[in-house]
Amino acid sequence: MSDIPTLDWQPVLLVKVSREPFAGTFCGLQVSRLHLALHPDGVVCAAWDIPPEQRDFPRVRLVGWKPLRDVPFDLPVRFERKGNARVSALIPNGTWVLPYNDEQHRLYLRLQRAWHSLMSYVDSAPHSPYTLGFVRSLVATTTHSPNPN
Repeated sequence: MSDIPTLDWQPVLLVKVSREPFAGTFCGLQVSRLHLALHPDGVVCAAWDIPPEQRDFPRVRLVGWKPLRDVPFDLPVRFERKGNARVSALIPNGTWVLPYNDEQHRLYLRLQRAWHSLMSYVDSAPHSPYTLGFVRSLVATTTHSPNPN
């Protein structure tokens, strides 16, 4: 893997909406960023803060994503691993892998923090006027449909 530093590294935004087991209802949001590159052995990743000249083994790892087996490495893409279910990948199934955009990253981080705060308030004090006000403000601002049709 000595060719790793010369790969075409792409900054990406990972967005994963988690669901409750069995029920399938949406319950959380994970947001992160990485650098990904296509290597002959599969897709490799490096942490966001690793500079290009330091992207080499052991700082770079195989993700567990093989474009010919799973989904093409063509962004944006929703990652779905189609290999052996007993072998995990670093990127969970169903994660959106998007070309990095700083504005989108900040927006999704704000949503993640707001969701976490709301769930913390509901969990600790569901009858609190502050919690109920937070819920009302969220519900009032989400009355429009993102689909214009």
